[in-house]
Amino acid sequence: MTDDATRARQRLFVSDPITPGCEIELAPEQSHYLEHVMRLKPGTPIKIFNGLDGEWLATIDHLRKKKGTVTAERQLRDQIVERGPILAFAPIKKQRLDFLIEKSVEMGVGTLQPIVTAHGITDKVRLDRLQAQVIEAAEQCERLSVPEIVPPVKLLDWLADWPENRHLLFCDETGSGSPIGEVLSQLLAKGAGSAIDNDNVVNHAIVIGPEGGFSADEIERIRKQPFATPVSLGPRILRAETAAIAALSVFQDRIGDWSIPPVTRD
Repeated sequence: MTDDATRARQRLFVSDPITPGCEIELAPEQSHYLEHVMRLKPGTPIKIFNGLDGEWLATIDHLRKKKGTVTAERQLRDQIVERGPILAFAPIKKQRLDFLIEKSVEMGVGTLQPIVTAHGITDKVRLDRLQAQVIEAAEQCERLSVPEIVPPVKLLDWLADWPENRHLLFCDETGSGSPIGEVLSQLLAKGAGSAIDNDNVVNHAIVIGPEGGFSADEIERIRKQPFATPVSLGPRILRAETAAIAALSVFQDRIGDWSIPPVTRD
């Protein structure tokens, strides 16, 4: 790794294509952050990524009055497929939701799907705010992609539109499911455990209930679905955000990307 790459401590997501020598205009909030929060100057190296072209070393050209540009120098990492599972969750209280979003991104989630349930505390979600959190988390944990956040949908409508080839891990707080690690190991042994298929389509989703749990009707409806498998997250009742991280951890360990060797950086 070169000295410039080593010194590049800040990492930003950009929406523009990245090619050698291209100049990219930063968003006003990015320029403000680099200049006034991090106190960086023109000529400082940073890292940039856009979810398509890998990670690049770039140099700050100028920063002034919430305007700034950087120039891409060279690619540090090739783009790879980062297609973790879909995580469906009922919106929870703000501070706990912030934790769920940040840690889910760090755990490699592919898509975040808010769902409206009978016992949920709200059906309103500020997608713009969540999107900003997802980008910030992806920047900090050195992901090469930014997970998708989709608009909220009613749980039963979500189930009705379910693709036939996608498996649903239903985190059942009643304790009637088999341990999630055991279920995932069995899927892998049967040849059905791949996180993505040959077309890079996600094969799995995890659904977490709201703070008040799923209703009896919702539990029955989920259990009746041929694509759903009830799973247990252990003998204790977990908060929604804890359950999400626990489920994602076991998923990545058994059939996800934790078994992939780390990428060597230039």
